[in-house]
Amino acid sequence: MQVGNRIIRKRIHVRVEHVMPSRCTEEFRLRKIKNDQLKADAKASGEKISTKRQPEGPKPGFMVEGATLETVTPIPYDVVNDLKGGY
Repeated sequence: MQVGNRIIRKRIHVRVEHVMPSRCTEEFRLRKIKNDQLKADAKASGEKISTKRQPEGPKPGFMVEGATLETVTPIPYDVVNDLKGGY
């Protein structure tokens, strides 16, 4: 933790039974194993593959059924009469 221009070490007191390993790299490790397997299969068959992740594309469009149109007209704002009313 940084306080001003110095860094103070934080101490946490936790029982050993409550400490859990981090799962933040779990997905990465699984993806790496899968990609290595795909690369090995592609190399054995003599073809080239891309193991890069592709972003999810846009959702497909759809038509809204049973919608009705409603025309809304604005009410004119009368500034002169509003100022006469006072506060």
